[in-house]
Amino acid sequence: MRLLHILLISACLLAFTATAQGHNDTIRVMTFNLHAGHDASLQQLGQFIKQYQPDFVALQEVDHYTRRANCPQQNNRDFITELAYYSGMQGFFGPAINFSGGHYGIGLLSRHQFVDVHNIKLPHPVGRMEQRGLLQGTFVLADGDTIMMACTHLEAFDSVSRAAQAQFILDRFSCTALPVILAGDFNASPDDPVMGLLMSQWTDCTTNDFTFSVKSPSKKIDYILTQPKQAWHTIDSHVIPVEMSDHYPVIATLVLTRN
Repeated sequence: MRLLHILLISACLLAFTATAQGHNDTIRVMTFNLHAGHDASLQQLGQFIKQYQPDFVALQEVDHYTRRANCPQQNNRDFITELAYYSGMQGFFGPAINFSGGHYGIGLLSRHQFVDVHNIKLPHPVGRMEQRGLLQGTFVLADGDTIMMACTHLEAFDSVSRAAQAQFILDRFSCTALPVILAGDFNASPDDPVMGLLMSQWTDCTTNDFTFSVKSPSKKIDYILTQPKQAWHTIDSHVIPVEMSDHYPVIATLVLTRN
């Protein structure tokens, strides 16, 4: 009986170890344009994110103590801090512009320990267009691997600006030794030249399902990309058809295959 008991314990430990190793190698990523909270409360958004248990979330249209006349329920709110609280994650905010008494930009949520996080201004060649940003962090996974996770929201209304921003991102990550995940609203369909440029270096881990707009889905403009190509394997990806924004959130389950 004692030998049987020891064998059972050993088997359980082996199973737990295998499961833990599999979990540690697997990363679930979500990207979600929040539409500045027009369509759902921060509590609803945070609890929605929490139910999917992502490792990282890239967020766009994030407010920080703004006052919007058409969205008074979200006035004077710190979006990232509240979303971090409701989702049980760490939050990082990257302001892009001063807006309506506060700031407006992008954000990251993470379950993993961060090494550093940088908020970077993207090229702004056409002055009348909105300043855009890149929020880039270095994180240590549970198994000890170090990766970069980044969020962006590219220019929507000017192709010259959008191309310059994509080239900046391409150049910035071209020499990094770390595996990278880049997610966000690229404001570009898969056949846009910007996406062709990025695909020379990155892999699109998402399906071709439409992500915008919720009321009448007609195009895919939200992406989860990875590099280098040989370091990542996509297990699953799908659009989540919920009406909590004017964009559908997108989620992907990835495996870091590099030793």
